[in-house]
Amino acid sequence: MKSTAPSSRRSISLASTLAGLLALGLIASPAAGQPAAPRPAAPQPVTPPPAPAPPAAGQPQPPGAAVAAAQPAAPKADPLATALAAQPGGLTPDEVAKAALRTRASLRAKQADLRAAAAKVDQAMVNFFPRLTLTATYTRLSEVETPALGAGAPTVSVVDADGKPVRDAAGLPTFTPGRLATAPCPDAADSQCIVDAGTDAASRGFVELAKSPGLSLPSAVNSYSLTASLAVPISDYVFRISQGYASASHAESAKKLELQAETLQAAADAKIAFFNWVRVKGQVVVAGEAVSQARAHVEDARRTFEVGLLSRADVLRLEAQVAGAEQVLNEAQAALLVADDQIRIALGAAPDRPLTLGIDVMGSAPAKPPAEALPALVQEALQKRLEIRALDETQYSLEKAEAVTRAGYFPRLDGFADLTYANPNQRVFGAHDRFDATWSAGVRATWVVNDIFTTAAASAEANARTTQIAEQKAALRDALRLEVVSAYSELSKAASSIESAERQLAAAAESMRVRSELFRAGRATSVDVVDAEGEVTRARLQQLNARVGALVAKTRLDHVVGRDAKDVK
Repeated sequence: MKSTAPSSRRSISLASTLAGLLALGLIASPAAGQPAAPRPAAPQPVTPPPAPAPPAAGQPQPPGAAVAAAQPAAPKADPLATALAAQPGGLTPDEVAKAALRTRASLRAKQADLRAAAAKVDQAMVNFFPRLTLTATYTRLSEVETPALGAGAPTVSVVDADGKPVRDAAGLPTFTPGRLATAPCPDAADSQCIVDAGTDAASRGFVELAKSPGLSLPSAVNSYSLTASLAVPISDYVFRISQGYASASHAESAKKLELQAETLQAAADAKIAFFNWVRVKGQVVVAGEAVSQARAHVEDARRTFEVGLLSRADVLRLEAQVAGAEQVLNEAQAALLVADDQIRIALGAAPDRPLTLGIDVMGSAPAKPPAEALPALVQEALQKRLEIRALDETQYSLEKAEAVTRAGYFPRLDGFADLTYANPNQRVFGAHDRFDATWSAGVRATWVVNDIFTTAAASAEANARTTQIAEQKAALRDALRLEVVSAYSELSKAASSIESAERQLAAAAESMRVRSELFRAGRATSVDVVDAEGEVTRARLQQLNARVGALVAKTRLDHVVGRDAKDVK
């Protein structure tokens, strides 16, 4: 028989054990409940699965001096291995990753960016062609009065007093010898008469200059015009168009690489979310087993207390263990709810769709440590990571755009040609009511002096943007180096972490078996069994975290090094 004094001493050990168990639950549950990220908080490396520990040894029996002859409980299957066993048609990391590529909104945003960049390339290509402009106009003009332009060319005739022409033998008008002059005819002010300058006005009636009508122009009130203009930007071919097309092409290449990089990131995030979901499912199972065991021990403790073999304080501590285990279980279930929803979002699955595992996480072969040295992995990442290449293309694009901006320092030289088919045509003298075609061609040089100052400021801005991208690329190189080192260290310690967890679980299971036998023989208290079960629970959680962490570390290393780039189609 054990006295209550040693039992009280064991209670101190129980309190520390329970505190460790609660701390483990509080740490593991939030980490599993976080959304999937490219780098989990504590990925553990992977190793071969151990043989399932004998959980039957942890099943307590009612204590008492008379239980020495009781038979041990029959072995049962490991609930953790059962819950995480592969099911036909269950989910796999690759399946979740492919589904995430169809549902991720950030990928659709990158695809829209790529389409916009491709459209800019088409726009830059069109700039190589001369600009052809077709114009059709109709104009209604107000009516105006057009005066006659002079008297026109005179027609000379000499007539006698009867109005008959007086001509010589050659048929030419005959004039009286002497000087001649002109004067308005008496009967028509717009006609001119030839008079003898030496005679008086009364004797001038028989000589006149016949009337000649004045020149008048018609006035058009309807104007129609069809014009075709061709402009050839000669200087832009040298300073702007080629550089603009190269800039747009590099920008499109950068968007393609960004889309591929986002695709790989989405796939890696989905795989890590899947593994974290598995981790949380396992934590729920382990926490549920801990609750069941704690409740069973409370019942045993109450019966032992009734026969005077256990103090009231020990019973209360066991009840506190039940409350703590239930709290851990509630937190794990809440984390599982979040992880389930995250997987459903990635899959685009309905809330009522059952989610089952398609891989055996606990029984799968662990990932091997990387065979390459760390410097080689860093160089591989710098060469293969698409984010670096995307920034390279962006930098090339900005450099070409900077060259286009500097073209503002120089004058423009443009060739032009116009073909006009108009009624009336302004280049044809007289407003005739008919269509006439005319053309013109030439070269025009333009230099806006103020553009020199605006170009200087624009060039400085373009250069600053180029420098900014170059510095972003340097910062990304440093960040990639740290990611590689982190993933490398996590995967390197995977084997030792899993091996340590397996040995700890085996030792904890054997310790629980021995203490349970001693408990049945009356040589140990339920506190001893609770301590052993707490060790088994912690060992199972460590085993689960080690195996899942190893899978996460392998996924991260493949992504940060760029080995998953081959998966991009």
